[in-house]
Amino acid sequence: MNKAGPDKSAWLTTSIAILIVAVSVLSANTASAQNSSASQVQLNDSSFHLVQCDGPELPAGDPYLTSHPGYKPCNFKGIMDQIQFLINVMIILSVVAAIGGAAYAGFLYISGSQDNIKKAKSIFPKLAWGFILMLTAWFIVYQILSWLTGSAGFLSGA
Repeated sequence: MNKAGPDKSAWLTTSIAILIVAVSVLSANTASAQNSSASQVQLNDSSFHLVQCDGPELPAGDPYLTSHPGYKPCNFKGIMDQIQFLINVMIILSVVAAIGGAAYAGFLYISGSQDNIKKAKSIFPKLAWGFILMLTAWFIVYQILSWLTGSAGFLSGA
């Protein structure tokens, strides 16, 4: 650190490290979601749909069920799957917002103005705590939804 101000390369390195961690968490989240349920739909898949269930629960002998083997009824599990899907979409958007916030704070820090440096120093801890809180809340809700739907979730080791 020099007398003119804090070392800008250390803060730039820190912001790059935060971006790398955020991207790795996002990719790990996507990979665990792919591995935890075979019925997960990918965004680049042609069968992507926002609503995760197909319709009412049909009786066992219904001919529609035999012609559509992937039919997901909108029962309690279907509603919980829909909630989990929407939470996963919000987590992905939150990670993108966190990456943008880290990039903005890093830009403020390297701009050189003392006011901007103070602003960036106040943004980084808030961003880190918010990101940790978001991931903790996601994990808790994910586990509760896994228990409610009867899926193994993280307990399966998948």
